[in-house]
Amino acid sequence: MNPTFKKDIESVFFTDFAERVDFCGIRLNAVITKQHINPKMTGKFMETMDADILIREGMKVSIRKKDFPVTLKIGEEATVNKEKYLILDIVNRLGIVHFYLQRFAGK
Repeated sequence: MNPTFKKDIESVFFTDFAERVDFCGIRLNAVITKQHINPKMTGKFMETMDADILIREGMKVSIRKKDFPVTLKIGEEATVNKEKYLILDIVNRLGIVHFYLQRFAGK
């Protein structure tokens, strides 16, 4: 990774855009992006979309990998500020873990 880009992630992304959250019982800085989709998307078009587009009433939580020592898997439950979500996808990119979450419909 480009050293300048890495420095920008630390000095801008996780300071200017991050908020302090309780993620699965651990207090940490995370960037939360709320996501919604058009529920009318169906058929072949919908099948070609990935979790970044298909999340409905959910969010993407971006966390520094070094700040979150727990290993989570797709399909497991995650909590953000004590609200339950289902993990739809996990992407590790450039030292940042992106969790794509959908509001948990279970009990």
